[in-house]
Amino acid sequence: MTELELGTLRLKPSGTSKTGAGHPWILSHEIEEPLGQEKSGTAVVARAATGELLGTGFYREGARIVWRRFRGDMGGFDAQHIAVSLLEAVNRREKQPARRLVWAEADGFPGLVLDQYGEYLVAQITTEGMEKSWKAVESEIIKVLQPKGIWIRRDAAGRKLEGLENLPGEAWGDVPQEPVRAEIAGLTVPVDLRGGQKTGTYLDQQENYKVIAQHSQGRKVLDLFCHNGGFALRAAQAGALAVTGVDSSESSLALARIASEENNLKIRWAQEDASRFLRSNPKKEYGLVILDPPGMVKSRNRHDAGWRAMAELHRQAIRVLASGGLLATFSCSHRVGGEELLGMAKTMATEEGRRIKPHTILRQAADHPVPPAFPESQYLSGFLLEIL
Repeated sequence: MTELELGTLRLKPSGTSKTGAGHPWILSHEIEEPLGQEKSGTAVVARAATGELLGTGFYREGARIVWRRFRGDMGGFDAQHIAVSLLEAVNRREKQPARRLVWAEADGFPGLVLDQYGEYLVAQITTEGMEKSWKAVESEIIKVLQPKGIWIRRDAAGRKLEGLENLPGEAWGDVPQEPVRAEIAGLTVPVDLRGGQKTGTYLDQQENYKVIAQHSQGRKVLDLFCHNGGFALRAAQAGALAVTGVDSSESSLALARIASEENNLKIRWAQEDASRFLRSNPKKEYGLVILDPPGMVKSRNRHDAGWRAMAELHRQAIRVLASGGLLATFSCSHRVGGEELLGMAKTMATEEGRRIKPHTILRQAADHPVPPAFPESQYLSGFLLEIL
């Protein structure tokens, strides 16, 4: 396609856009003028004020992120481009039964997350451009990956930022109503493709499961916000002295119980609020606590309240840890990155008369890549800390 056919978005001369340095976004305040509703959801060329080509991306009229790049040159989001980009994304990943295959802008597919669970795929669509291009993308996914079925989800919170409504999921091919079995981090577990969190379950912790399991043997382990039991199951498999998994969701724990039964693992599952559970436990009872809460500091308006709640969870977790015990703590919020998370843990430890010794830095799995020019693609920060 020609630039005339695509249309051109231009940056302001006085702007400070990061796009020229490789960032895939242009923000609404960085452009000279909007292109109009007729271009919304379509591919358009972007140029710097100097005329430098910045690439081609999806335009969204009225959104804060007005342009998301899918290629660095000029061209459409056609079948050939989709197929090449999809193969490149897949080939960058380690071959394993469960993995993320496409991670949105980090792989040149703005608004698409594509995860694999054995023979099945789950797609999550969050942008107007991906919505309008989905049938072409779906066709290439089927040709390249030949799945048994694809569950297509349109229920992510990010859709609202694009002015998109949440819609019921739909299936291509055979997607069972009941949970499927998938091998994740060395264990075969049930995954609810249709109704589970995100794309069925969380694959971003797959590598961290193995790291934490290595330190579980002989310890009494507490897995808070355990969801489907990811850390608890691997800790029990690795020889933990005793394991307790805590979550407030009955449906999440139901799958965790099935997984523990099918893998002959003895775990105590507690459906309870994590903070309430911690307050009811004796001090210095556990040798390893995993604290992996949902995003608690999601917006500026609720920043202070979320921060206080998260800090209090750390205080309570430190209280129940024995001297020399380990705390695996995570943040999945951009507003609480690694530096802030570590500072929070240090502050709470000091207030409790304890000290922390950093042990291991924990990150999202490698199949959730973080391009150097796109730090926003890193959302998971974590640490394994020794509590003295």
